[in-house]
Amino acid sequence: MYRHLIVKQDFEVAVAATTAYDAPVEKRFVIRRNRVIERLRRTRLARLIYNIEYVLNWILAPQSLLQFAQDFHPDVIVSVVEDCHMGLAWQLAKRLDVPLVVNFQDLFCLSQFVPEQMRPFPWLVSWLVERYRMLNREADQAFYTSEGMRNWFGAEGKGDVLYPVGDFAIAQLHSSASVPSYPLKIIYAGNCYGAYGRMLLELSQLVSQRDDIQLKIFAAGNDWDANQIQQMTEAGIYQGFKPFEKLRLEFQETDAFLTVMSFEEAEKPFMETSFTTKWLDYVPYGKPVFVWAPEYSTACQFAHQYQAGIAVVDDDPDALVAAMLAAAANPDCWAAATQGARHAAETVLNAEKIHALFVDRVTGVCHRSQHHGLDPLLQELP
Repeated sequence: MYRHLIVKQDFEVAVAATTAYDAPVEKRFVIRRNRVIERLRRTRLARLIYNIEYVLNWILAPQSLLQFAQDFHPDVIVSVVEDCHMGLAWQLAKRLDVPLVVNFQDLFCLSQFVPEQMRPFPWLVSWLVERYRMLNREADQAFYTSEGMRNWFGAEGKGDVLYPVGDFAIAQLHSSASVPSYPLKIIYAGNCYGAYGRMLLELSQLVSQRDDIQLKIFAAGNDWDANQIQQMTEAGIYQGFKPFEKLRLEFQETDAFLTVMSFEEAEKPFMETSFTTKWLDYVPYGKPVFVWAPEYSTACQFAHQYQAGIAVVDDDPDALVAAMLAAAANPDCWAAATQGARHAAETVLNAEKIHALFVDRVTGVCHRSQHHGLDPLLQELP
């Protein structure tokens, strides 16, 4: 939403959130919690407090928040559907009688990536899932981060797939046609925790014993132990965090990219619906993208649907390495993967086209609402 509403300035925007302190807009409102609640959130009761808030957000709305919204006179309320704010957005839309636009980016209550202290208790998950479905039914416009997310809603998934939007500045940046080097240079940039961390560690241990693949992992953090971090750092594989501006040079010099999604059964709903944003960073460089993910994942389905990547659906890192080397040895395969990435960057993942869809749908909601509010006799005039 930052790129749609802040980087692009097609709308006058006011931001209300618990984390709105640094929102780069003139009109912002920080939703503050009671001091006692804030203190309890730093104790062993943190998870209970979060869960209570997930319910209260649907029942209570701070009067100061309502006043802020009333003073702004919004034409529409836009909300990313997650467990902390979605109830407040729904309440504001109802009280102000304005359209509600919702963006389903992740099924947060089903996610294994949410910190333990913030996870809903099992008995609350089904209630939150029903809240998601209710918002999908009642919203004036729904966006889904992937085809898989829309399919999750079944017949009620009637909104638009709105892929995450990438950096507008590099939306059309393509490298010249490349021939893979030796050793084959591969970059992974992203999450290195949980199942992803375990997969990447196994892959790192494998390629550290080879001289035909040079893997670089860029991540803000990981859950590897100290010895594993040291070993992979000394092997030149684990590179730690690097700001995106500096990553661009690394991206230009690599041969191909890697994105992963978990094979673990407990994370299947998340993998079937979430869309890995690495696609957005990778495809503008017009190089092959290797997708190490289960067949049912959105990453794998996207690679197949748009010929935008080389999918490896075996969780064995040996299978991934074999696929990488086979692709590098096959000029036709490499050229097709290169063209697929470039085509995705120009079409389905083109930042300007994604944003244009967002603007069209939100504007349309506003126009329908204004038309609906006219006197019936005026509506009949040409």
